[in-house]
Amino acid sequence: MKISPIFAPHLYAIVYPKDYDTVWNEDICPFFEDDEIGQIDEYERYFDLWSNPLFLENFFDNNKDYLLLPYWKKMNISIEEVAKRTNDKAQVFEKELIENQTNIESLFRPLDDRTLNFNELSKGKSKKDWLRFYAIKLENNKFLITGGAIKLTHKMEDHQTTRDELIKLEKIKNFLTEHGVIDGDSFNDALYEMTI
Repeated sequence: MKISPIFAPHLYAIVYPKDYDTVWNEDICPFFEDDEIGQIDEYERYFDLWSNPLFLENFFDNNKDYLLLPYWKKMNISIEEVAKRTNDKAQVFEKELIENQTNIESLFRPLDDRTLNFNELSKGKSKKDWLRFYAIKLENNKFLITGGAIKLTHKMEDHQTTRDELIKLEKIKNFLTEHGVIDGDSFNDALYEMTI
């Protein structure tokens, strides 16, 4: 596992090894070149997927039953249209992240909307409608992206992709703790060791 700077010193992302099946599986690998698998970070991986019409149509076709839930049903749109809107939203999301790279804190919130405190090593999210990035807050204005998702259900536990993201968040939080990371300074100190 490696850590890649996105907008250092404010935003970083995990690079999962190619044998990490939750990230690199038969549903995902066909959309990447062999030399990209296990080499690109979660930020780049998700924006690549969210901009790929074939991936998006496959994803929504495989999850079409979820599109019948009240949130999606009120939009009354086809799989092709929701795929197109997702691609459009991804472009806006990426632009917002780039424009706010020095004030990245403004785009992240606690994972649980009921949480008032957003401290070091808290789990967080950044969202654009149904698109999500999940991250660990390292300190004010410094985050580590652990993954992302197209959120189809109200509760993360209600869909496999977001359940997997909860597991990744916990694993990365434990990984940081094992490397002595408790805040932004200790993250900076451990960054070299963690990326060897």
